[in-house]
Amino acid sequence: MTSHSVNYNLEDRSTKDDAWYKCGVVLEHENRLRVKFKNLVQPSNDEVFSVSDFSSNDEIDIFRRRFRPESEPVGEDECRKVAEGVMVSAVGLDDKQLRYFDAIVDAVCHKEHTPKKCLCTYFLYWQHGPEEGIITEANLDDIHLIKHGPVDPTVVNFTKLIKEKIKVKSASFEFTLIPKNTNISKDTSSNETITRPQEIGSAGNGSHVGLSAGKELEGEKETKPYHYIILENLEKDLCPLLMTDFIREQTLITAQAYVFPSLLLETYTRGVIMVDDETKLKKIYEFINNPNQLIVSSSGRPWVLAEDELRNGAFNTNLQRFQPKYKSCSTKNDLMVVRLGTEEYAKAKELKDLYLMFRNHLNGLLKRLVMEEEKITRAH
Repeated sequence: MTSHSVNYNLEDRSTKDDAWYKCGVVLEHENRLRVKFKNLVQPSNDEVFSVSDFSSNDEIDIFRRRFRPESEPVGEDECRKVAEGVMVSAVGLDDKQLRYFDAIVDAVCHKEHTPKKCLCTYFLYWQHGPEEGIITEANLDDIHLIKHGPVDPTVVNFTKLIKEKIKVKSASFEFTLIPKNTNISKDTSSNETITRPQEIGSAGNGSHVGLSAGKELEGEKETKPYHYIILENLEKDLCPLLMTDFIREQTLITAQAYVFPSLLLETYTRGVIMVDDETKLKKIYEFINNPNQLIVSSSGRPWVLAEDELRNGAFNTNLQRFQPKYKSCSTKNDLMVVRLGTEEYAKAKELKDLYLMFRNHLNGLLKRLVMEEEKITRAH
């Protein structure tokens, strides 16, 4: 297939330098995907992926997130679209190549100008690449707007082939999980072990969840070290899979999420986001805690961090026992980012302040409870 017959309608996050490049994809022999870069037409520059390269749903998720629709340049009269808190694709500063990396617009220095030439200065907080974690200046010419939406059907078809292969292998693996061990917990059945990973709202059905269930069949309780943050004021029927998809779309990080049960009288619930790396958690924390934006459900309920601490330690992966069963993640509680200066942000900020007022009052009551309990204990 010649380069002229390739539809260059995607961007690929290259495995070689972590930059985004304009590309097209070709499915070969029904088991291999070739990624061809528009400005690097030599076959030696192609990236090739085989169905046999993947062994888990997590790997499929990571691969799928490498592709997105081609980003759009910003017109000189459209500079207002590049607002604080917006994730953009921008030219890196490390060399003369046109290599694009993702960055969050940290601030904008607006200047009066004609519709034909933007004179504004943009301060970008780089999310990956050579300048990761650093804020630098940029002009409008260096910035593209990231597009979200369906990718080339060829990528979708390739991931389906991978899933079919994994499904066949996992079916064989699950058969071997039928226990012959007498140390099985009384409240655990072989049926629960096989089906529960499908009920959990973690990214790609969370391969670690399946591992945990398998080890429990052998009488073990596995814990794994994680870095995590606790969230409050979540919708009671929020699907964890929706949380992980949202975090991955906004930060390019694959995380795990759990939503905890709440009392009947409570109008909200709590949850946790976990990753296996402190750097990843810091990036998620900075995204959630960005003062220029709030994360809300479609009903307007804002996420609230339970504390400013980033926790770490062993985390029992058997939390699936406490997870509600979700028939579908297509609920009214789709997540979105609302930006400072919008009516949606003003409403969400008012709701967040109201919740914080309630939480501070509740914390005061808890302190009083502790004092009264100590008095009673000392008296007896």
